[in-house]
Amino acid sequence: MAGTDGHITDDTQAHLLRAERQIAWLRWIGMAGWLYILLGTGEVPGWPVWLVYGGGLVFTLTAHLRVSRGLTAGSIGPAARVTTIGDPILTTAMCFVTGGLASVFFPFYYFTLLAAAFRYGAREAAAVLIFNVALTGLLYLAVPGADLNRLAVAVFYLAFSALLGVLLANWAEENLAVAHERSRALRGARDRARMLLQRLINSQEDERKRIAGDIHDRMSGHLFALRQNVDRIREDAQTLQHLHQPLDRLDVEVRDTSSEVRRLMNELRPTVLDELGLAPAIEEYLAELHGTLSFDITFEADPAARSWRGRGDMALFRIFQEALLNIRKHAGANHVSITLRQCRDQNGNDIVLSLRDDGTGFDPSASPRLGHLGLLTMRERAEAVGGRLEIVSAPGQGTLVTAQIPGDPA
Repeated sequence: MAGTDGHITDDTQAHLLRAERQIAWLRWIGMAGWLYILLGTGEVPGWPVWLVYGGGLVFTLTAHLRVSRGLTAGSIGPAARVTTIGDPILTTAMCFVTGGLASVFFPFYYFTLLAAAFRYGAREAAAVLIFNVALTGLLYLAVPGADLNRLAVAVFYLAFSALLGVLLANWAEENLAVAHERSRALRGARDRARMLLQRLINSQEDERKRIAGDIHDRMSGHLFALRQNVDRIREDAQTLQHLHQPLDRLDVEVRDTSSEVRRLMNELRPTVLDELGLAPAIEEYLAELHGTLSFDITFEADPAARSWRGRGDMALFRIFQEALLNIRKHAGANHVSITLRQCRDQNGNDIVLSLRDDGTGFDPSASPRLGHLGLLTMRERAEAVGGRLEIVSAPGQGTLVTAQIPGDPA
């Protein structure tokens, strides 16, 4: 767990800090267990026992305060070593005043070995094992009554606990490494999928732009020439009254066809979006829909959002179109409010588009089962440019669609 140069790495420091904070709470649980054992023996412990227990409380409180207040990942190393040595010493003192190797508190040696294994690894756990065996030997010599068999069994259990702790720590580390590797693989796959989706969307928008340009180049000239011919024929046929009405109808058809071609080109690629930005494009789109909607609609954009330009303009405009289409088809709303604002935070300047309706609402979690591909398309468009889409709705409570797109410069 140390670096190749012998120094403790930053990841290890952070791991030690987390471990010390968790062990600090476990130490409190252990002291509570000690108190329960002392009070539940049926005998009144003598003052040496309470003196050691009081020292344990002071040690526990001091260690807890250090890891919860004053320590950071960069300064945890010395504190961790102190508690790693202090825990076995405290256990030795309690065992010394409560029966030596036969003490009911002796199993706490095993917990100190497990903690060392999870803190540091095999080499440090072996050092703590040697230290605990030495303390066990001192107990054997200092407190009479134990034979060599008990000492041998105690040493065996100590070694077994250390080995078990090392194995469990290694397994946990291997599983964590596998989890990290899979997480990196998933992030890589997600990034590749997002890049592919972005390329697909860009290709789609480029194709729409090309088709809109072709329609403009090929159709606009013919329609203009047709309108000129209709006007010329009307001037030449002023005396032919029976031709006036058919020519007027033909003129209306030509004008309607020209409007439809312009609307189609705008649907394929709104030129105002490229020339003026997102807010004017939304306003123009809503103006074209005026009189065709079954609900009232309001649009507000803050001054910063009106001048905002970014690579996500087209994605956000398509999300707006899809959301408005869903409202027209499914919501049954009476009023829709649309807002466009710039969001400045520590992550940068994002643009946020919100559409709120007072319609029937729905359960967003059930939308995939209901086949609402429009919602999936909107979410994919937002994620493809590094943004996100949120949908808040419930049956009978309307719907709020919020899309947030990063404000990278166009």
